[in-house]
Amino acid sequence: MKVKNLLFSVSGLRGIVGDGLNPLNTVRYTAAFASWNGKGLYLLGSDTRPHGDLFIDLVKATLRGLGNDVVDLGIVPTPTLLYLVRKWEAQGGIVVTASHNPIEWNALKFVKKGGIFPSAREKEEIEKGIDGPFEWARWDEVGGFLEDFTAWTEHVDDILTSPCVDVDSIKSKNFKVAVDAVNGAAHEALPALLEELGTGVVRLNCSPESPFPHKPEPRPENLVELDALLRAGSVDVGFAVDPDGDRLLLGITGRGLLSEEYTVPLAVYSVLMRKKGDVVVNYSSSLLTDRVASKFGVKVHRARVGEANVVEKMKEVGALIGGEGNGGVIFPEMNSARDSLVGAALILSLFSKRGFEVIDELPQYHLVKKSFPLRGEFQVQRLAPYLEGGQMSLEDGLYVRYENSWAHIRPSNTEPIIRVFAEAESAEEAEGLVKKAEDALKRAGLL
Repeated sequence: MKVKNLLFSVSGLRGIVGDGLNPLNTVRYTAAFASWNGKGLYLLGSDTRPHGDLFIDLVKATLRGLGNDVVDLGIVPTPTLLYLVRKWEAQGGIVVTASHNPIEWNALKFVKKGGIFPSAREKEEIEKGIDGPFEWARWDEVGGFLEDFTAWTEHVDDILTSPCVDVDSIKSKNFKVAVDAVNGAAHEALPALLEELGTGVVRLNCSPESPFPHKPEPRPENLVELDALLRAGSVDVGFAVDPDGDRLLLGITGRGLLSEEYTVPLAVYSVLMRKKGDVVVNYSSSLLTDRVASKFGVKVHRARVGEANVVEKMKEVGALIGGEGNGGVIFPEMNSARDSLVGAALILSLFSKRGFEVIDELPQYHLVKKSFPLRGEFQVQRLAPYLEGGQMSLEDGLYVRYENSWAHIRPSNTEPIIRVFAEAESAEEAEGLVKKAEDALKRAGLL
């Protein structure tokens, strides 16, 4: 039985605590996932939301009650947990985090063997099992339990050994880096990594106390203090992450914070300087990545929005690197997940070799994003006749690609809204594409 105000997608199970997400459906979905995924060792972790421990306790008890052993990693970045599931060859894991959603939200992100999220098809299989029956363990078969709150250091140490992270080059530059971790899950790991890379670190909101001192999504308008430090020239580089540490925003001295759309292209640039390979981004990602890939003579593939969808496409085409335009870098050589720590190390490597001027090599694009309340069910077939011209794809909502611009209309994976993205070489053209999309939605009866 599905529950009102509870969203289950490739981004996990999420809802407002007490209004959608509650202890009962937490147990049911956890049991359904673990029964589908198989018995073994499970890793648990959370961000810093004040109700996170409630859901950790529920998940832990459910997993142990099904006969699984559990290691609680404590407050830990989502990419760190996924990395350790892969490295430790665990059966799976669950992260309790609603990522960039406001503090009243929480979520369960299910992780399968290999440190990857279930696909859309697998998500449907899991949901079929939420009503059981479940095979609960006998009294003498209940799973064991351990805590390991320093395991995140393995993730940091292993990033430092990546051939694509030039530690010596970064250290030679003596960068001063400011970090805003929104008092979230990466409050400890990201500053520690930067210190190991030889940078001076200025910590902003790097405590597990008082989570989310500003809006949690890593966007320039939410990061006034970090932007001011950069514009004043007080630091060389600035990094900001979301509450679970999988998305990365950056800025440079004198210029301030950049659009989140620069994160993946710069990480791609850094890796392609070392080796060549195809790239995957989602349909809502900037053409900046296409321009970087073209510079190195490699192909860009597009996937449906959602980390699991991008990872699945990367495996399908054997991509070297990829990500999502919201600041999510995916470098499978290191981690099959969006990873802000990997992204920061790759970008510092690039800056150490090419300087901040490398940003000026990228063309100027203007990306406009708008959201509208979803009225009823999103039916793309009703929308397509009202948008003409360009190359059209219906793989993920509706995507229309023109020569140097595009528009993408799709329902959100995490909220009951329709998202509209449009990018062009001028702000006026991008706004015009959004207006055209809005008009099409109204004519199709979706707004």
